[in-house]
Amino acid sequence: MTSVLLATPPLLEPNNPYPATTHLTGFLRGRGITAHQVDLSILLVTRLLSRAFLPLLRQAAEDYAATQEEIHPTVAFFLAAYADYERAIDPVMAFLQGKDPILAHRIASRSFCPEGPYFAALEGQTQVLEQAFGELALQDRAKYLAARFLTDLANVITVTIDPHFTPWKYGLELVGPDFRPLAAKLAREPSLIDRELLGLWTPILEKYRPDLVCLTAPFAGTCYGALRLGKAVREILPATRIALGGGFVGSQLRDLDEPAVFEFVDYIVLDAGERPLERLIEHLEGRLPETGLHRTWVREKGRVTYRVQENLTDIPHKQLATPTYASLPLDRYFSMTAYPNPNFRLWTDLRWNKLALAHGCYWKRCAFCETSLDYIRRYDPTPAERVVDRMEQLAAQTDWTGFYLVDAAAPPKLLKALSRVLLARGLCFTWLTDIRFERAFENPELTDLMARAGCICVSGGLETASNRLLALMDKGTTVEQTARACRSLTRSGISVHTYLIYGFPTETEQETLENLERVRQLFALGYIQSAAWSPFSLTVYSPLALNPDRYGIRPRFPARGKRTFTHHIVPYENPAYDYELLDAGLRRAGYHFNRGLGLDRDVRSWFSKPFDPPQVAPDFIRAVAPPDERTDPHHQWRPAGLDWKDQPRHGLRVPSCVVVRAEGEDLALLNLSDDTSYRFEGIGAECWRLLAVGHSVAEIVEAIARTYSAPRELVSADIAALIDELCENGLLQRDYEPVGARMGVGCGERGIP
Repeated sequence: MTSVLLATPPLLEPNNPYPATTHLTGFLRGRGITAHQVDLSILLVTRLLSRAFLPLLRQAAEDYAATQEEIHPTVAFFLAAYADYERAIDPVMAFLQGKDPILAHRIASRSFCPEGPYFAALEGQTQVLEQAFGELALQDRAKYLAARFLTDLANVITVTIDPHFTPWKYGLELVGPDFRPLAAKLAREPSLIDRELLGLWTPILEKYRPDLVCLTAPFAGTCYGALRLGKAVREILPATRIALGGGFVGSQLRDLDEPAVFEFVDYIVLDAGERPLERLIEHLEGRLPETGLHRTWVREKGRVTYRVQENLTDIPHKQLATPTYASLPLDRYFSMTAYPNPNFRLWTDLRWNKLALAHGCYWKRCAFCETSLDYIRRYDPTPAERVVDRMEQLAAQTDWTGFYLVDAAAPPKLLKALSRVLLARGLCFTWLTDIRFERAFENPELTDLMARAGCICVSGGLETASNRLLALMDKGTTVEQTARACRSLTRSGISVHTYLIYGFPTETEQETLENLERVRQLFALGYIQSAAWSPFSLTVYSPLALNPDRYGIRPRFPARGKRTFTHHIVPYENPAYDYELLDAGLRRAGYHFNRGLGLDRDVRSWFSKPFDPPQVAPDFIRAVAPPDERTDPHHQWRPAGLDWKDQPRHGLRVPSCVVVRAEGEDLALLNLSDDTSYRFEGIGAECWRLLAVGHSVAEIVEAIARTYSAPRELVSADIAALIDELCENGLLQRDYEPVGARMGVGCGERGIP
């Protein structure tokens, strides 16, 4: 009987196990096959971020410093503060792993972790931290600061040991159509990181002595680690066979023509692994010839050969076994709160059991998507009852009640059925998923049902806020439809994250600006809470690449007859579009929008190039998806002090628990500590705006008296009375003592974005 060891190579996000090995281990054990799994990614990263490794890192840093005329500031700080790093690293890791939550008080005080160069961005950002986490959110604030501490330490590793090591990927820059850079690094003497990895891998191999090692490479940043592990198997257990699979393999090695990769593995498996793995095991046990392998690359007589059984079907999704987390070190995974935005923190901070409602995508028509590949093309849903059975089994295994449903796009009909089953069984699970912004989500009955069943967040591909481009993408949605769906989701208490593409073929720079304006309006109304922009990439298996003439592009496919390792992104020319300029502006806008900032700014201000005004009505989104009585009014508020000058000449300050919103030309203030509010009109609103930019009270009196042609004495008295009233209501402070010292707890606790 064949024994199998499934391994996840470095490096991946450290808050969860990647689900590939958990699914395949459950499948193999369900077939009665001996199968074990190991996560080398979490084992390696927790080894590198430990007190035991620090002396080796210090030696590497000292060796590096001895060869440099000018030492990198991150390394210089590490060497100077080494004793503090040695004292803090293990407690910080224990805190992030959930083992010592009380340490949050010391980390949040900013006096526990040594603060290297990566903390420089926080200088003068105390108010931003207050906005993001409030005064009481010690755990979240501490996680954010601890993540910066670890990033500084990881940067030391990158600079002093291996420039190809970056969180959370390893050797990404080496992976491309030419295999030689990757092969050259694998041929060199292992780095200190590699030696640590092999020091973890060798005893595992000797313990299990498997007949087959299966390595999953979900992303390009795990390819080097996978091949390094494969090379070690060759040296330690020469008789053991090695298979490589995963999302990276299924999307980028479909046109493989590089026999050198088979120096490190024996088989390369595409797409869903269950059926190919079943056939491979039969072959290794002598029950099937090599010609019977399925969706598998092999090297035969020095050439790469593809084995596939055209009439062989995949195992139905509903018949697959429940994933198993057996033998994975669940206590080692840890949070990395790199961004304060609540939606981003869901993916990097919390622990999730990962499941799918269905294999593939029910829409499978988007022009930019890899619709010809199995992971999109083959739609195969599982009944809601079976999904909930799996959820219950996983929660019992892990003690985690959170679930990330990792579908390409979860169908509304299946989400409705899932929600009903969860409620009928009385299960208290929390979950998030990816969706398309279908018309079904405009119905509050569905979104309310999902929220009651535990849904807290959805992610969806808005892609672009242009109906012309959405039609060209064959997206099947409109901007108006999306706005109404997002309104329904958010008013049900489900936060919304959106993915956006810029630079799609035929898109103009002016269209990108106008798309940003519509997105700004979605943010300003509180219909979306986060967004991420990515430049358009032409993938070889998309309808765009298969029908380039329809989109007016000329792809530059690689020349035939040349050895190829990866084949995925196809270059093409778009000279009329300045990707670099648009990228910089969208990044600036996204940084602010995701923090609730800058939503009242002209979108042209984010770019270094002048644009014509956007031809978008300023109330476009409000008109097509008007707020109603169920829309949370607090989404329209923003922190009042964010636009204030750091050192105003008037000596006043805005407490962190005060938020503001525009009401036409007027302004409204709200004190979250006691719900007192204040409305400005005319002179009062103008006074507030002048206070925000830092003018002295005397200068404000002079400016308002001149603007309104009013007596200075009367204006001075009115402004003095206004400031007194605001201070009495806790909406302004005349000194800089901490807000909590005067106003008690409660400031910022409602998390107004």
